[in-house]
Amino acid sequence: MRLFLFAAFASLTADIAIAGEDTVLAAIGDPTRLDEHTARDDNRKPEAVLRFAGVKAGDSVADLAAGSGYYTALLSRVVGEDGEVYAVDPVRIFESFPNARDTFPNYAKNDPRNNVSYSVQKFDQLTFAAPLDAVVMGLYYHDTVWTGVDRAAMNKAIFDALKPGGLYLVFDHLAPEGAGDSVTEEHHRMVPGLVKPELEAAGFEFTGESDALAHPDDPRDISVFDETIRGRTDRFVFLFRKPF
Repeated sequence: MRLFLFAAFASLTADIAIAGEDTVLAAIGDPTRLDEHTARDDNRKPEAVLRFAGVKAGDSVADLAAGSGYYTALLSRVVGEDGEVYAVDPVRIFESFPNARDTFPNYAKNDPRNNVSYSVQKFDQLTFAAPLDAVVMGLYYHDTVWTGVDRAAMNKAIFDALKPGGLYLVFDHLAPEGAGDSVTEEHHRMVPGLVKPELEAAGFEFTGESDALAHPDDPRDISVFDETIRGRTDRFVFLFRKPF
């Protein structure tokens, strides 16, 4: 059973927890957020996800596979003017879907943020301008499989980019345990049991998981774009930490 494992955050101080709560609520409630983003809040549960991620004011955060900018926009508001968000899109997706290259720039025109920088990179050769407090990869880990990313190199690059104690949040559409790699392209899903050992091999410690994005009615054996479950897929939410 997937549970909230908030005990994993016992080492966080009370003042950080309170500050995180305030900035998360302020970010979600900001009236300048785009309507296309706020319309997704009911399904994406940003309050629960951002609290679980532990991102706070002043942090430097990478949003990997930024896409429409949904999490970039929220993260930029959470970290505030003293923080930084590095939004990164993947070269290999743009090779397969050239029109997707305009998605983030179009968002940025409508919601410009001074603390956001944007780049397009190969995910197995990621670099950042400064050490990171946190990394978020949402609904994309499965794509690193079918696009042929060297995931060992990718996770090592993320590990090296994080400060000691830095957090790595990974959430994705659930595939049935035991499903083969074909589901990553055919159904755009990921077997969660494959993610943990890959990140632990890179040096990360598994901190816990959240059921914030659970949808038990999802059969998990159909495409995430199937209209019967689109936007309501069952998703795992894992948090990892770079050891101090």
